Amino acid sequence: MDQFKDPEDGRLDASQYILDNTTGFLPIPVIVNDPAIGAGGGAALLFFHESADRKQKRLSGEKVADIPTSVSGVVGLGTSNGTKVLGGFHSGNWNEDTIRYLGGLFGAEINMKFYDQNDAIKFKSNAIHFFQDIDFRIGDSNFFVGANYTYTDSDTSFDLSELIPEIGPTNPAELRDGALGVKLTFDNRSNQFAPTKGTKAGIEYNSHNKAFGAQFDYQLWHAYAMHYARLSKKWGLGLRADAKTITGDEPYPFYAPPSIDMRGIAMMRYQGDSTGLAEAELSYDIDDRWTVLGFVGTGAAVNEGQKLSDVTLRNVQGAGFRYLIARQLGLTAGLDVAVGPEETTTYIQFGGAW
Repeated sequence: MDQFKDPEDGRLDASQYILDNTTGFLPIPVIVNDPAIGAGGGAALLFFHESADRKQKRLSGEKVADIPTSVSGVVGLGTSNGTKVLGGFHSGNWNEDTIRYLGGLFGAEINMKFYDQNDAIKFKSNAIHFFQDIDFRIGDSNFFVGANYTYTDSDTSFDLSELIPEIGPTNPAELRDGALGVKLTFDNRSNQFAPTKGTKAGIEYNSHNKAFGAQFDYQLWHAYAMHYARLSKKWGLGLRADAKTITGDEPYPFYAPPSIDMRGIAMMRYQGDSTGLAEAELSYDIDDRWTVLGFVGTGAAVNEGQKLSDVTLRNVQGAGFRYLIARQLGLTAGLDVAVGPEETTTYIQFGGAW
């Protein structure tokens, strides 16, 4: 059990097991409690790949939590409404963090709802999702230019019986969607998993087009910023702003319009032609390992031509805690409880919520 004890403070820590054991991996429980897909859970097995330079610095006693490491993982989960997800991914940092890569392949059987105005419509989708994402650092700066590609192939059916009892589930129809995106990112965060200082901000454009494997023709714009600061030795502050918009040929596929993405709000609950949100998170370090935090947020989904007086703000608030489970990686683990407009939701968190 010495591998799970930090030689620096003698407390529970997984750094040595993960990084010094060639077969070491970090099993992470996945707890799902989202009204959109029900309650359930699963597990993720994360394998960390440390560069020779990073390992040399770590073994010499230097602090290396601010040096990104590569991670591979497999994930599997299931929920009470029959949703199942299984897949794998790799997140790589190469050439002294001048190239960043993320890619993966997932299969899923999804049972969810989306909302047409306030009417909930059930759907079932058997899908395969493939994604590739790469960023290149611009010189010695903290700016990155990048591109990504996503492809989804699904058989999807809809159940309108709760709205129109005479109509049962529709026959499954194949939906294909492929997109090519370009982006510009600024990132000087202190850590990739649970930053306490720095900023990550960016703008991204994705074109969903038949040339890229899609059945549709629409575009998504996404701008975001996350800032982390230390107010004192004990207190920390995180701020987040996010805006998305969709353009192109209507009708859009039902899942395409952006939705408000915050703790306390179910997936795809509030969709619109554009969305915007802001969050703030205040944290207090009890000691070098334990942190407690509280957060608030507000967001809105707006449709084209909608009057501002008709826009409804969706507010959330909550609290949580973190434990520094792997000091050499800067990886934290903990729990958040969020109170949203319609429900209270619990999240197991590994790293920061954003």
